[in-house]
Amino acid sequence: MSAPKTPPPAAPDLRPETPLDDAEIRELDDLLAAIPAPREALDVVMLDGYLCGVLAQPVLLPPEAWLPPIFDWRFGDPGEDGAPADPSTQEPLGPEAPGWHAAKHERLVALILRHHDALERQLREDAFFDPLVMEPEGEDGKPLKGVAAIGPALAPWAVGFEHALNHFPMLEELSHEDLPDLLDCIHRHLPEPEGDLLEVVKALNAEHPLKSLDAAIEDLIDNVVALADIARGERLKVDTVRRSEPKVGRNDPCPCGSGRKYKQCHGR
Repeated sequence: MSAPKTPPPAAPDLRPETPLDDAEIRELDDLLAAIPAPREALDVVMLDGYLCGVLAQPVLLPPEAWLPPIFDWRFGDPGEDGAPADPSTQEPLGPEAPGWHAAKHERLVALILRHHDALERQLREDAFFDPLVMEPEGEDGKPLKGVAAIGPALAPWAVGFEHALNHFPMLEELSHEDLPDLLDCIHRHLPEPEGDLLEVVKALNAEHPLKSLDAAIEDLIDNVVALADIARGERLKVDTVRRSEPKVGRNDPCPCGSGRKYKQCHGR
């Protein structure tokens, strides 16, 4: 009697929104670090915060708009005091950039797009995401615990989120009543707050103290989910206005004037 055959391993889930595994996250971080100077790329933790800032915008941004600031922290920076802008900050990273490689660029972009799509699906369907946060260590090399771990762990993530808002201010321009408080709860994690932000942080620490890193991460997730919900609601408002005209039937002539039926043209 022959032994039962071992079933073949399940095929990996290769949907575009499949979350990156640990090995792919490390690969992504290595690829970001390999981007040649003078560009200063985000690391994978800042990237995670940045993508959440992109997804929290009230308009859908195309990848060609939000990819370049990932590859260079200074992308688009103007010159100081009237001086010409640094040419190295004005040109997006491409596969033919000096010191770079087309295969590396293709792999890097693919990993970033997949991470973006996974975050978008999690925020939309699950009202949850698992932020990439590194466990901080003290000067003695031991992991920081309790309140002491919050700032070092979440500051890079918050810096990435703020990087998105600096490039895309549409979210902050909304008039939603909950928006200021939600943003303050993320800005509280920025390193070395000054001025009004410092006062906000003091008030939040007094009124809503975070007693552990786990509590701070849970609070961060709740605030990002709420911001993404606000953004999605604004997009739906725009879609409603755009679709106020009569809907084109699938067998009607395509509005583009091609002469073909809608289902055979732009309705495909």
